[in-house]
Amino acid sequence: MSMNMLTAAVYWVIVAMWLTVIITLCTFYLTNPRIFGTTRLLLAVLGIDATRNVIENVYFGLFFGSKLGIFNAGIGRVLGHPQLLILPKLANIAAGCVVLAVLLFKWLPEAIHEREETERQSVILHQMATTDGMTGLQNRSEFMALTESEWQRSIRYQRILSLAIIDIDVFKSINDQYGHSAGDQVIVMVSRFCQSAKRSSDIAGRLGGEEFGILLPETSLTDAYAFAERLRDLVAKEVTVVAEGNIQVTISVGLSCAVLASSVEEFLKQADIALYEAKQTGRNRVCQFGAFG
Repeated sequence: MSMNMLTAAVYWVIVAMWLTVIITLCTFYLTNPRIFGTTRLLLAVLGIDATRNVIENVYFGLFFGSKLGIFNAGIGRVLGHPQLLILPKLANIAAGCVVLAVLLFKWLPEAIHEREETERQSVILHQMATTDGMTGLQNRSEFMALTESEWQRSIRYQRILSLAIIDIDVFKSINDQYGHSAGDQVIVMVSRFCQSAKRSSDIAGRLGGEEFGILLPETSLTDAYAFAERLRDLVAKEVTVVAEGNIQVTISVGLSCAVLASSVEEFLKQADIALYEAKQTGRNRVCQFGAFG
């Protein structure tokens, strides 16, 4: 008899468990009104399945309880009718179909969409964190990180790496004479030439203000010099038209090569020294570290 009681009690334990699930879901839903998307759908699926379990176990709990003398025997006769006995199973099938339909046709597409949107936002945030907003080139912090990475690679695998530091000549005078809006146009123009002149493997960045950097992997100082001269010539031939008049822009370029440096800091410093030499010797020219002194 005790085993019969235990068997009957199992159904009501299951009912209590699923009621607890439903109460938990409702509480969570009410205390988190901003919940949305796939999480909301999963809660709905859990709610449907929990409700189905409660209905089924209440039915059979009453049925078997009446058979074991816990409830009135008449309940068992009514619930044991073949037409009624199949209802819990039909409800089970219906709930399964609803859950499957929600998962396949609603939750899964939304989950995929949310993942794609998350990835898209991640890409946008990464671009915002690593890209200069005005020019679209790498910003200073990202360029420096990439310089460190490329320098380490060049040392580890004994590969050639050159660096060009570019500065717009007399940029302060441009701002003073034509205004900061015209200065911004000049910066964008130079960045456009940096982007178009470089190879896909090269890395261009805006280091700040009117200064730019271009990393040139697998490029000797001789080839870097030819590249820098081509870039310098392109900029010199361009005329920037602004409301206040036409601006003729020139750039100075300093070059360094990784094999001449014992650290990435020295690699950068050597390019800066070469740039300073280009400025001091007349501007609108390219100088390479080690070719003067």
